[in-house]
Amino acid sequence: MTRWGRSLTWTPQRRRSAKSGQAMVEFGLVVGIFLLVIGGIVQFGVILWSANSITDISRDTARWAVTQSTSPCDSSASRAAVATTANQLARRASLVNYSPGMWSSAPAISSLGDEGVGVEWQGDSAFSTDCPPGDASHVWTVRVRVNHVVPIFFPGLRFIAPSCGSAGFCLSTTTELRMEPKKP
Repeated sequence: MTRWGRSLTWTPQRRRSAKSGQAMVEFGLVVGIFLLVIGGIVQFGVILWSANSITDISRDTARWAVTQSTSPCDSSASRAAVATTANQLARRASLVNYSPGMWSSAPAISSLGDEGVGVEWQGDSAFSTDCPPGDASHVWTVRVRVNHVVPIFFPGLRFIAPSCGSAGFCLSTTTELRMEPKKP
């Protein structure tokens, strides 16, 4: 059965070219899915690393703040010192999407935006002039919150990421530590 000089039966050469075309289509489908999975893993790794870094920064900043002896506790100088310490720790941690000096001040936690460090000194009595307290009869704590925005590299993740005021994935962590009384 020939038509215009061609045989209508499959020859081994035709089978080979059909199989290589099928392999190319399968390869294209698998590579696309594979790259999506790899991209998702990388994005998740960046977010997890950033969350771990800001947790460490928050803990170390709070640990530093409870060891300071300033009077009064809640002053603009104390807040600036907390922000400076958090900046130094963030620079050492190589935090993604962080530029040096990004956290210039440490406002109250309630007024903190999507990016920055906030601090509050809390006690079971009114602030005294002695910081930290001179005895253990009053409990005083320092609460430090660090907020940071991680860029989203993976397409489509912006639609399922928690909403925040900035373009990216907003992370936040809070550490509260008790201030020990001064040594006599």
